[in-house]
Amino acid sequence: MILRAPLLLWLVALGPSALAQEPQPAPAAPPEASAIPPSPLESRLAQFRAKLGAISRETAPAEWGKLQFEIGDALVVLGQREHSAARVEEGAATLREALTALPRETDSRTRALAQTALANALLNLAQNERGGETLEAAAALYREAIAALSLETDASDRARAEHNLGVTLMRLGDREDGTARYKEALQAADASLAARAFEREPMEWASSQESLGLIWSRIYERDGDKDALRKAADAYAQALKAYSPDKNPGAWAQTEDNLGRTLLKLGEADGSPERLAEAQTHFREALRVFSRKRTPLQWFATIQNLGLALELAGLQSKESAPLDTAVAVWREAMQAVPRERAPFQWAVARASLAHALQTRGEKFDRVEDLKEAVAAYTQALAASPRERNPQLWASTRNNLGVALKALGKRETDTQSLVESVAAFDDALSVWTEDKAPQLRKTAQENRAKAQAMIDERKGGK
Repeated sequence: MILRAPLLLWLVALGPSALAQEPQPAPAAPPEASAIPPSPLESRLAQFRAKLGAISRETAPAEWGKLQFEIGDALVVLGQREHSAARVEEGAATLREALTALPRETDSRTRALAQTALANALLNLAQNERGGETLEAAAALYREAIAALSLETDASDRARAEHNLGVTLMRLGDREDGTARYKEALQAADASLAARAFEREPMEWASSQESLGLIWSRIYERDGDKDALRKAADAYAQALKAYSPDKNPGAWAQTEDNLGRTLLKLGEADGSPERLAEAQTHFREALRVFSRKRTPLQWFATIQNLGLALELAGLQSKESAPLDTAVAVWREAMQAVPRERAPFQWAVARASLAHALQTRGEKFDRVEDLKEAVAAYTQALAASPRERNPQLWASTRNNLGVALKALGKRETDTQSLVESVAAFDDALSVWTEDKAPQLRKTAQENRAKAQAMIDERKGGK
């Protein structure tokens, strides 16, 4: 069994007003530091701090609390823009101070907004956290804020909190087993949609649809329910109604890619050439926006998805055209990803090219493809050694073993088969029973088949 590289997913939590982030062109050379004006948000932050310096908590507790909220919220947004955990942490501390001066009885709305801002900060800070304590705290804050925000007068703020609660619950679900958290996340995403209208807030409405799509995809990954994939595809298709390649190119292209990935999974699960063809169409649409110069990471992920869709279509087709195109796509990717500047991406591209060559070689009995696949896997391994990425290394060693086994099957001696067994042994040294039982089982089955072929040939002599 050949293993594929993982697909990439995307979801953005909503801040105080904005939505999905779009790719930006490379910035021009900055002017002299003294000539750079402060951003509007930094200017507002300075104004809030000046006002705070003119009052005291004792004489004006409500105004003091509101200013602390404004300062904390601005710090969190700036920290997110700058990818500065220190700024976000400073904002979180300031928001905690604000909450001590904003009692629910006197200003429930401002308190709810401060709770939402603090939850946003915690959601940001929890990205690299292994446990779920910070996410649990964020979820509790969102829920308390939602309870205080009226559907009639605070619909947008409430919907934003519901959306981010869904993101929080989904991330908690990623850290747990089962689908219970994901189903809670679905309820939050549905609630955010119920508080929004497409005509009034099309971008926010679309973002909630994207949340639904991603959560349904997660549920499919856990329980294999193909109906969840269909619901994910429907949600992404709905989101596309709000985007256009001219006005919202980044969000439009990413949603096209997400929809294509969902249709790819459906096409594989259903054995449907039509679904795979639809997936290819959406990936090609995304590539109208994603370019290897301006948005290299998104471009590479979409190329990866297109190559996989073509390869799966090739497995279902009697013709070699889809696999020929898949090989061509990966050869193009190889030219666009220099090994010196992006060794990981280069290794993934090289291994993916090997994967497509191997598939074509086995399907159409082309020994030259299998030999090139072996060489490409070997080059990928050289660019991504075990100590740098043991999981990628193990997957590539397993796939190299499969290619060697297929080549050995077509040869008279046992050299390729012996090398195949050694490759599977290397993969098994990483995939232990406690950490990767299913992958270990795959490698063991591959090894057993190769060893049986060796034993059969030796017994026949």
